[in-house]
Amino acid sequence: MTVSTTQPLSLRDDSIFRLFLRYTLPTIAAMLITGIYVAVDGMFVGHFIGEDGLAAIILGYPIGSILYAVGAMIGMGASALVSIKMGEDNVQQARQIVGNALSLCIIAAIIFCSFGLFFGKDILIWIGAKDHILTMATDYLFWYFTMGSFAIVSMAFSALLRNDGQPNRVTLIMILGGVLNIFLDWLFIVIIPWGLTGAAIATMLSQAVTCLLCLQHFFSDKTQLRIGWDSLKIKLDTVLQILKLGTSSLLMYMYLSVVLILHNKAFLLVGKPIHVAAYSIVSYTEALFYLVFEGIALGTQPLISFNTGAGLKDRVNKLRNLAFITTLLIAAIGVITLYSIPEIVVYMFAGDNPVLQPVAINGMSLYFWGLPFEGVLLVGATYFQAINMPKEASLLTGGKLFLISIAIFILAYSVGVNGVWLALPLCSAALTLWMVYRLKKLA
Repeated sequence: MTVSTTQPLSLRDDSIFRLFLRYTLPTIAAMLITGIYVAVDGMFVGHFIGEDGLAAIILGYPIGSILYAVGAMIGMGASALVSIKMGEDNVQQARQIVGNALSLCIIAAIIFCSFGLFFGKDILIWIGAKDHILTMATDYLFWYFTMGSFAIVSMAFSALLRNDGQPNRVTLIMILGGVLNIFLDWLFIVIIPWGLTGAAIATMLSQAVTCLLCLQHFFSDKTQLRIGWDSLKIKLDTVLQILKLGTSSLLMYMYLSVVLILHNKAFLLVGKPIHVAAYSIVSYTEALFYLVFEGIALGTQPLISFNTGAGLKDRVNKLRNLAFITTLLIAAIGVITLYSIPEIVVYMFAGDNPVLQPVAINGMSLYFWGLPFEGVLLVGATYFQAINMPKEASLLTGGKLFLISIAIFILAYSVGVNGVWLALPLCSAALTLWMVYRLKKLA
């Protein structure tokens, strides 16, 4: 088998800016497509199921998103290791890592999908879901976890496919998945009124398509990282390296889930279900920007990891700085836009709802000043992961979990609903200061 070596040479020698555009633009596009179809889920639910549907899906989704967190841990841990090994010109070890990543996905799917099916409803009750909203959220989670293996593999192998020099292909696959999800939302929510059950099935069928298309590459002869029976056999040291380096991605996605769950619980403690519905609008909006930041982080990760493995520190620093600058520019545009037209944003998700609109707009005004901090923290955590510093990456993401878990309830009981809105941006601002200090120490 003859495989071109153009990619490694280009990662080592090509213009930093050209590489940044080549990898981040399609990755941002892929993430935006993901964000659009996540937002479209919310729009279909808000317009065709209503306020209760928005409350139910924002209660159920963070529990189901543990699947994406596990997939991200395996995919990002394996991707960073693969890029480092390719930078060291160690193709055989890189291939072993990819095969072990698939085996880990299968094991994780059995464990976490079973857990979700057995305990999903209990978690919803603990959060505070009741009556009709509890029933809708439980139905949503049942189908999410029944078909959840596709989400884990799709998340992991989209990252690995991007790392194997195929960022444009990943983008096309994501676009296909996004378009399919929108069509299936229309079919299963509007035409066949299955409610949140339809939303869950639509999402997971789309994940199944992206999963199979991403996997197909690694069973073909077009890659040096082809999966075979030998590479599927679990090697303990390889698995431990994947999990160790991927822990920060697990915490990053777990953080998103935990933040959603904590906000929901805090709002139900000191507020009302309408605050949960308002928070769903805010979180869907934030997701669009967060996924752009994720696109920047994921796009630069293989470049930083490869050049770290090749010992090219100057190129690594330039890539990191370019990622931070781009993130801050996009965040600034986002803040200006959201504070200028909040009514339009609310209308997109909830239509003309005079009760929900002022609650959501108040939340947006208290919440979105922290958007730039969220962006740089995500890029910073992925940078530490990419240069094989899992401790710093995990401390950054784990620190967010620890701080928000304490701050949100202190502020909720001392300030009320407004305190819940303010908790996350305050924690993110504090952690950004720590990250800047740590980066200066590394310089």
